[in-house]
Amino acid sequence: MFQVTWIRQGHAKNRKDRQLLTVGRSTHSKDTRFVVVNSPDWNLMIKSVKHEDAGLYECQIQTEPVQQRFVRLNITEAYSVIPGGPNLHVKQGSSLRLECQLMAATESPSYIFWFREERMINYDNEPGVRVELKRNGSVLVVEKVKLSHGANYTCSPSNAKPSCIMIHVIEEEEKPAAMHGGDRRNSTAATSGNTMLTFMALLIIPDIRRCFENLICHAT
Repeated sequence: MFQVTWIRQGHAKNRKDRQLLTVGRSTHSKDTRFVVVNSPDWNLMIKSVKHEDAGLYECQIQTEPVQQRFVRLNITEAYSVIPGGPNLHVKQGSSLRLECQLMAATESPSYIFWFREERMINYDNEPGVRVELKRNGSVLVVEKVKLSHGANYTCSPSNAKPSCIMIHVIEEEEKPAAMHGGDRRNSTAATSGNTMLTFMALLIIPDIRRCFENLICHAT
């Protein structure tokens, strides 16, 4: 049976950076994150992948001549998004639904924690507040928003960068004074105006009456 080895290629300008990772089923690297699995396929598995793991990997089969296969590993960092951020204004008494969406994730997270400021709220027994875990995300639901719910919220997945959103709670607006019983100043001014018109009418009416009497007298 031919021996299979995995080698991590160094920088193109410095071939001395080549690193022997595995020989057969044994790991030869000091970094124990590199292991061979699923023999006889000789797949190389890297646990807890890091940015610096990106690069060119070579699989060699010790035949005559040696057979080689190259694989380039590109690392994409997963991140999370809360739609509606970074600031969201919510009316007091309304319902709130925040969704934490995972982007560029290659697998489902083992957990997604929600924080209000520094306090984790996943396991709080707060009435009307619940967390629902989805395949590639999580949803935080607040059935009836209170003023105390105004805060910074963070969703923190196990396998992606966290995301934050600031919730601003708008208080219920009070009705203007005019809607509660009218504007007293306008009402007073109107009453005063009506009184003045009435008083003027009382002064004018006798003059009109005398005018009519004079007309009648002259006519006769």
